[in-house]
This record gives sequence, structure tokens and C-alpha cells, in this order.
Amino acid sequence: MSTTVRDLPPAEVVMSRAEHDASGGSLLVVYFGTLSREARVELAVGSARLSQPLLVVDDAALAYLAARGNRQVSTATQTLLPFSGVNPYIREKRGRIGGEMFYGRDAERKSILDPRGTQVIFGGRGLGKSALLADAGDRFVEHRPGYHQAVYVNLDHENIGKGSSLGPEALWSVLDRKLTEAQVLSPSQGRKPVKDISERVCAGIRAWSDADSRRGLLILLDECDQFFEADAPRFNQTKKLKGLGDDTKDHAKVVFAGLHSVQRFAKLASNGPFGHLAQTPKVIGPLAPQSAADLLVEPMRALGFEFKDLDLVNRVLGYCSYQPFLIQMFGHRLVEVMHRKRTRRLPEGPKEPPYEVELADIVVVESDTGLRDSISAAFKDTLSLDHRYDVIANVLAYHARQRGLEVRLSDAELREECETFWRKGFEQLDTEGFRAYLSEMVGLGILAPNHDGQGWHLRGPNALRMIGTSHEVDARLLRAEQDCELQESIVQEGRPELPDDRPAPLTITQLDDLLGERSNQTRVVLGTSATGVADVGDTLRAVAGRIADWELPPIGRPSVYRQELQGGRPRERRVVISDFVRCPARPETCREAVEQAENLLPATPGVTRAVVLVIDPGQMALWRSLLTGTEPTTAAPVVLRRHDRRSLRGWTQRIEMFHTEDRLDRLHELTGGWPLLVGRAHRLHRELGDPDEVLRRLAGLRTDRTEARAFAEATGVYADPLLATGYQSLADEFKEDPFDLESAVTAVAVRARIEDEEEARWIVTCLDALQVFDREDGQLRLERLLRECVRCVSVRGH
Repeated sequence: MSTTVRDLPPAEVVMSRAEHDASGGSLLVVYFGTLSREARVELAVGSARLSQPLLVVDDAALAYLAARGNRQVSTATQTLLPFSGVNPYIREKRGRIGGEMFYGRDAERKSILDPRGTQVIFGGRGLGKSALLADAGDRFVEHRPGYHQAVYVNLDHENIGKGSSLGPEALWSVLDRKLTEAQVLSPSQGRKPVKDISERVCAGIRAWSDADSRRGLLILLDECDQFFEADAPRFNQTKKLKGLGDDTKDHAKVVFAGLHSVQRFAKLASNGPFGHLAQTPKVIGPLAPQSAADLLVEPMRALGFEFKDLDLVNRVLGYCSYQPFLIQMFGHRLVEVMHRKRTRRLPEGPKEPPYEVELADIVVVESDTGLRDSISAAFKDTLSLDHRYDVIANVLAYHARQRGLEVRLSDAELREECETFWRKGFEQLDTEGFRAYLSEMVGLGILAPNHDGQGWHLRGPNALRMIGTSHEVDARLLRAEQDCELQESIVQEGRPELPDDRPAPLTITQLDDLLGERSNQTRVVLGTSATGVADVGDTLRAVAGRIADWELPPIGRPSVYRQELQGGRPRERRVVISDFVRCPARPETCREAVEQAENLLPATPGVTRAVVLVIDPGQMALWRSLLTGTEPTTAAPVVLRRHDRRSLRGWTQRIEMFHTEDRLDRLHELTGGWPLLVGRAHRLHRELGDPDEVLRRLAGLRTDRTEARAFAEATGVYADPLLATGYQSLADEFKEDPFDLESAVTAVAVRARIEDEEEARWIVTCLDALQVFDREDGQLRLERLLRECVRCVSVRGH
């Protein structure tokens, strides 16, 4: 709204007119005359008390803008704002952010707007996902007004998803309503009735986009975590939404946003709604340093406030951990402080802008109890997304309080301590799954990345401060067993399918760990025939081969391997696979391959590569050094595992085999989750077409000595005499009874007459990697199927 003031009234009259304005909107006052410096300051001080923004244009400002403004709104605001009480920052987390206050995220926004860009963004609470969606939607519409439409849906607000009153299919009714309001779909009156509302919405979108090639639609879905939970494992609704791009020749695009589990769901299956990593999720983490600085400095400068030195800027950014909404909240209070400071200086005489922001001003804001509480609550909101985050953060905080912020813990050390405080939460989590949590916590702004392989630590002193005092950290860790809840999901054990529909030997978490982020890393896959080690190379090629800009060079002779470790084009992401199962080699050759992967880096700047070495028990010496950590190396082991009931359920439901509860239970019992036997069940089902007959044939494994022996050998327990003796020692000592790790070491040492305790511990560690144990409530038990097969072989052998 604008108003005109004549007859050169004093500043008080202008303020009186403004205070009586009932519109509630922004005010632009045109003052015919030239305001004195004193009047400008008085107006600035007075306008800070108004509930709406106020700008005053006088003759001097108008003349300057006419001569120098070049019709730019930015020039006008920078000229007028220093003499106003405007506060452009938001005070609370949920405030709507204007486009002029949106900084950074250029790459993420570009990917959202690109028809072939990402369809998945994720991040912690308050890191700007919703603001990014809003900004991208506005820019999409502005790019081609009248032809581009953007629709935003917050699924939590619509009560859609797991644990809510509405299932995932209810989203189509919401889209029907919102797309009708946007005039993409015609009103419901006169439409032909359609049984499936999703078909009607999709058909309407296709018709709308086909009518004019200039049209484009961007559907932005926020808070999708529970939607994916409810839509798993088949993802019927997600597939329809994702398919809109292909159906409309990229004139329509759906983007899914949410918290940490959205990232996990996006990678659930190679033939699911998202090809694995083909739609690489964009993490929305803390702002880049320059963008964070711009968000703080540029609006303040436009208001006429300049920081006295750069250290003050860095102090604020550190206090807010570079999180945009925290910077917004800090900025709002800092502007209030500066307005009050300007008011207090009025009796001293007017002062021209820029006004200096000094250390004392920053300290006043930092001492704001409400702000401190809001920042701490926001940080703890992120930790509460998953109680494993909370335990990991508090373990690192404990060590930082005791030994200094720079102290680092390795993957193994950190996991061991986490399991000490919350056994149930970490005992079933494999090494790769734990590393995935650490990587997610980097994206959420909690941990510093461990690029140098020296271990993990908190992001900085402010992360430590927000986690809590020493007393609070101690109390949370001591109560973790009682207070923490395990929120398991199909995502963590999900596996993609191989081309023949068998489940891959690698979980999605393991695949992510092997392929890595944009850094150089080395992983060594440890597996046996029973855990599907022969399929690892094909799985990696099938998954990574579909990803744009990824290269998988063929590896043959050692000289080729050495060359490819250093090869690549700028910005290329390489996966160098050396499969010592398909191409056996001497132990020294395999060990040399690990050393070369650590030492030979790409020669071309911008190239990154993940090295994956695949070995079986034929390389037992390397198994030992990797599993026990006896030799320093940055190469990390990835152990192939048996299926648990959740991963079997997800697979059987997707391919519609054995998916009734009784057959699923029987399949799990008869296969023990061993990938070798799950693959056999799959092949038999394709041959026979009768799931019950398949289950009957699998049941014969326990009684057929030849079959039992072949299976036991495939598990690797006979790969080394010490392993075979160790396994038999445990079978003789415990039979079907549970035991703990130390009892297992003692039993092996005593029964096998091994005097060196470390040797006995190594045997138990290796048997664990061979997957011969089940875990339950902190106890171990010999896996039943293998135990019965070994007993069958032993009894018949006598």
C-alpha cells in the first residue's frame, strides 16, 4: 500500500498516519520534500515499532533512484531500508521465507527444476527443505507465467502415510483438488466417473500437457517419510507419481522431500520406484560457508548495518552451525538489537548509516534465552529422528567433554561404545549400516566428515554445546536402554533384485557403502558361496552401470587394474572392481591390490573412484587382518550376510512368491536366510510353479548327507582346519543353547586346546563373519540349519 503526505509534515505526523493504517500490509510513504537527517532517523526509530514494514520516499531519494536506480527494486530497497524499521528475517522456524531472503542451494534448485534432475531431496529438520521447495516452485512458475504451474503438498498436514488415518492412495484425492484449483484439471462436474482416481488425475495431467507444448507442471511433495513407509514394499503409488515424467514427455515432474528415511527409501530397489542411485537424493544440509555468510551479511548491509570485522560473522555462523533457519532467527534478533541501539543513540544526535555491529551486540543476542532454547531444541529434534543418532552424538559428546573436541573415534570404536550403552539398538546393525548412519549425520550437520580416515568427531563446539552439558550427556547415555526405541524399517535390510529376480547378495546400505560418496575409498567384500559372493560383481555392474557419469572399467591383468586406479576424466565417478572370486590369485597379489588401491589415486583432478575388491575364504589371511584390524589400512571390510525375515518379506512381496505369512515363515526356516538357498528356492519356484512343493524339496537338505555336506562347505566353515575345529567346539559345548561372545572364545580355546586367547578370539570373529550365528538379546546361537547339516555330516561320517 502507498500513501501520499503533503505540506511537509514532521516525522511524527507521518508515523501517526502510518499507525492508523488498518490494512496490515506494507506501507510505502511518498513524502513531497526533502527529509533532514534527524527526520530520517526519527522515522527509522518510529517505524521499528510498527507491525508492518514502512519505507519512505522523499525528493532526495526519488532523485537518486531516477538517476542511478536503473529501475531495479534492489537499488530502491538498499537506498530506503537503512532509514526504516524493517526486519526481513523470520523470528520462528515455521515462518514463510521471501524469495529475496533465500540464499544458496543453487545446485539443488537447478536439479529440482531440471526435468531429468533429482526427484528426491532430504535433510534434517529446519535445514531448508520446505523453503527450497517453495523457492523452486516460485521460480518454475515465474520462468513461464501462464504456462508453468507448481503444486505443493505437505503430506503430514494432509494426514497421509503410515500411522495416519489415510493410506498412500489418498494422495490422489489431494492432488485432484489442488490441480483443479490450479486449473490443470477441469472441475469435477461433467467428468466421466472413473473407478481409480489416480487414473483420472494422471489422464488429466497428460491431456493438459498435450494441449500446449509450452506447459509444465511441478508437483512438490513434502514430508514423504511416512508416505513411503505406507507405500512399501511395492511402491504402487510412488511408481505412478514418478512415471508422470515419462507419460508427459518430461512436461510434469514430481519431487519427493523429507527426512532421513526418504533418502533410504529412494534407494530401496533397482526395479522399484527409483533405480538405485539413478535418482541420486540431494542432501539439504547446512549452508555452504559463503551462502551462510551472504544470508547474514547482505540483508544486514541493505538495512544499513555493517559487521565491524569478519570474526563476528564467523562467530554467528558457528553459533548457528550454518543452518539457515537458525541464522534467520539469530538475524531477526540482531536486527531488533540494532534498531534499539539506534533508538538509544538518538539523544546523542543522528548518526548516518552504516551502523556498526559490534561484539557487544552479538553477545546480547547469544544471551537470549529463548534463542538458545530454540537452537538446542532444533538440534535435538534432528537427533530424535532416530534414537541411534542420539546415542552416537552423545557418545562423541562424552569423549569431547573428557578428552577435547578434536578427539576422534574409528568406526569400530564408536560402534562398540554405542552398543555398550544401547545394545538392542546396535547389535543387529551391520558395519555398513553403522557407517550409513554416520554419513547421514554428516548430511544433517551433526558430524564432521571422515575423509582422511582418522575417525569421527562432532562438527564443532556449537554442536557439542547444543547436545548438552556433561551431566546431560551422561544422563542420556545411562538411560539409553530404557528411553530409546528401535524404529526398524524394511529399508535397512532391503536388497535390489538381480536380472533373474533373485535378491542381490548386497543390501541397499551395503551398496551405498561400496559405491560411496564423491571421494576416493577402498572396500573389500568378504563372502562365501552360501552368502552369494559370486554375484557381487554382477550386482555392482548392474546397479552402477545405469548411473549417468559413472564409469566401470573392465579389469583383467594386474597392470590394467593399476592403470585404472589412476585413470579417469574430470568429474568422472569410477567404480574399479577386482573380483578375486571369479579370477583367483595368490594371497600376496590380493594384498598388493589393497595397498595399491590405498596409494594410487586418480591422476586427473576432479576424478573420484570407489575400489571394490571381492574375496572368499581362499584369502583367509586378508580376512584376518581386515576383521581384527591388526594392520593399519583405510580399506574397510563389507561382510555379506544372510537374509532376515524383513528382507525376505520385502523380496517375496515384490515378486509375489511365498508371500503369505505361513509360507514366508517356512521359507525363512528352511533356508535360514542363506542367499544360496533363497536363490535355489527361487529357481525351483520358476521351474515348478508350486510354492508348497518347493518348500517340501528344501526340507530334504537336512537329511541328505551329500546335500548337507555341500551346503556346509559352501558356508566356509571347512575352509580352514581351525575354523572347522572351532565350529565343532561350539556345537559340542552349546548345542541349541545361547551363549555370549566371551563364552564362545573360552569354549573354542578349551575344547580345541588353543593356548593363545587371541587365536581363539579370531576363530570366533571369523565364524561370525561367515554368518554361522544368530543374534538375539545380546546372545549368540548357532544358526539352526547349518548346525543340523554339520551334525548330519558328522553322524553319517561315523
